[in-house]
Amino acid sequence: DPAQAKPALRDEGAKLGFRLTLPAQILVLFIALFPLLMQLYISLTDWSPLSGLGWWSAWSLWNNFANYTDLAADARFWSALKRTAIVMIVCVPAEFLLGLTLATLFADEFPGKRIFYSILLMPMMVVPAVAGYMFFMLFQSGGPVNDILSALSGFPVT
Repeated sequence: DPAQAKPALRDEGAKLGFRLTLPAQILVLFIALFPLLMQLYISLTDWSPLSGLGWWSAWSLWNNFANYTDLAADARFWSALKRTAIVMIVCVPAEFLLGLTLATLFADEFPGKRIFYSILLMPMMVVPAVAGYMFFMLFQSGGPVNDILSALSGFPVT
């Protein structure tokens, strides 16, 4: 029956899609989950990169929740939290309203729109152009990168 074949084909396609994306999903999960779990583990210890131990041995410096109780008692933490809240409450809505106003303004035609549009986009265009020019200059045949490679290898880079 052709009506029953379509759902079966759709199910097979979904299974194939899942199987094909599974390695990428596992990778993304590992990239996101591993650092989170590692930081939670380390936060329950007195481990430091300067302690001479690898992070996997941090369990020997276990301190339960002492880091969190110290943080709760630290005035600098609460001050930083207040400043962050102020920035979030004031700046985020202000930036949203400014962006919405500009988007509404540029949606309509008005005299000088192209000039104002260019002025607003100029900072976004200058940075990549300057970065591109800098890399162009760095990798010139007489540039510093090729001079260093020539000195290290003993062969002139052309």
